[in-house]
Amino acid sequence: MKIDVTELMNGRFSSINFEYTASPEDCKSLAEMLPGSVKLQERGVCVSGTVSETGGYMSLHADVTVKYTAECDRCLDETEYTLCFPLDRVVSAAASPEARERMITEDEEEWDGVTDDLIYVDGGKIDITEDISEAAALELPFRHLCSEDCRGLCPVCGKKLSAEHQGCETKKEIDPRLAILQKLLDKSE
Repeated sequence: MKIDVTELMNGRFSSINFEYTASPEDCKSLAEMLPGSVKLQERGVCVSGTVSETGGYMSLHADVTVKYTAECDRCLDETEYTLCFPLDRVVSAAASPEARERMITEDEEEWDGVTDDLIYVDGGKIDITEDISEAAALELPFRHLCSEDCRGLCPVCGKKLSAEHQGCETKKEIDPRLAILQKLLDKSE
């Protein structure tokens, strides 16, 4: 997802609006960062936002929507989810890629390694693909549920627990070493 910012850098505009919809093939880096059970939907990544120049520096603000399917962690049903998050970055046109790499290696002892909030202009364009991929992977929920009251699977037969299937009756096996304690429990009832 490359955005041309040459007219912004030339001072012709104070801001540029953009909108982009991507398919899973366009977002291979995002698909590689997602867990195996998570699959991007067709035309599932939508990005809209603004790159603006204010007071000598450029900033990017984007609203990202990612539509995907994932298995419910309790019942394993595949369910559709929507993830929405903002993306804010500072855009820097100061250095070429080679100069940026040289600055990082020269200041290695002092540099903390954080450049997450910077996007560099390369050939008059900025590429936000990696930033979107990274942010989406971090925003992804830890657990996916088809509903908050999902009961999961029956531990005996493996069917989904529902109003029709409450679970299979099981006879609890008692460890033979503790069988004597079961006799005490039976007497107390």
